[in-house]
Order: sequence, then C-alpha cells, then structure tokens
Amino acid sequence: MIECPSCGRKHRPGTLFCSECGVYLPTGGPLRTEPLPDEELPVSRANPWVSEQVEEEKEAPAPLHLKVIATDRQIRLPSAAEVHVGRLDAAHGIFPDLDLTADGGLEGGVSRRHCKIHQRGATYLVEDVGSANGTFLNGQRLTPYLPHVLKDKDDLQLGTIKLQVILDGDET
Repeated sequence: MIECPSCGRKHRPGTLFCSECGVYLPTGGPLRTEPLPDEELPVSRANPWVSEQVEEEKEAPAPLHLKVIATDRQIRLPSAAEVHVGRLDAAHGIFPDLDLTADGGLEGGVSRRHCKIHQRGATYLVEDVGSANGTFLNGQRLTPYLPHVLKDKDDLQLGTIKLQVILDGDET
C-alpha cells in the first residue's frame, strides 16, 4: 500500500493521485511547476509588435493535431473555440482539455495552466497564459497573453516538451 504523505490515506500501488487530498503520489508532493534553468530553454523572443492578419472566414478549420515529439503521440484537439493545455491538478480543480502529464509534463516544466489554443474563423492561435517556463513557437518565446497564429508544421514547445502542429486535415 502507498500512504499519502499529505493526509495519510492508504492507496493501492500504482495509484497516481490521492483520492482524499489530490496529492500526486509518485513524488509525494504538490504538482508545482519548478522553473527550469535558463540554459534549457530557447532564448529568443517573438516580437510582440509583429502580428499577422487573421481572416474571419466562415468555413470550418482543418482539424488541429499536436504531435508530442519525444513519444510520437498524436493528439487531436477537441473542436472547441478554446482549448486549455497544461497538467491535471484535481486538488485545485484544474482540468485542462489537453493534459500533458503523461508526456512528462511535470518533469518538462509544463504549468498546470500553460497555454490556450483558440480559433478565430479558420485560423488557430496559441497564447501563453503566464506559464512558469514559457511557450515557444518555432524557437521564439511568446509574450504571455499575446496570441500568435499557428501554421502547419510549426514547432510548439511548452517548457521543454516539444510538439509539432499538424493542420493538414489528415485524420491520422
């Protein structure tokens, strides 16, 4: 049996979260995102004054997929106006639409509330929401709360977790 270090409740081996208090059991600690050393993250920043024109098209956008480079996992994002990306933290009521915990999100510096991807017409935009370790688009750190257009084959990085944007409409 695994004993929760926070509340003392006992759980079966393999349990990830304490059902009583929500603590992440493998580490026995909170799900706090630790800032990564600066040398592990890209240094260039996206120019906050440069933005691309977003077409307000009426057609439905191609489905958006994200490919996790390290694991080769491909995720189709829900067809919602806004998709929150981060890590699950049941104890604090944080349930992102795309949870990167299984892809090494905690160790890779992904915040519980890291970024959001939203669509405007047929265009997808990514926006960092004040994450601890930053959101990077094609190697450039995004200014928090400033949306940037996503294009097919763009490289998206959350902390040190690298993703590739797939907008080609293929249902793979």
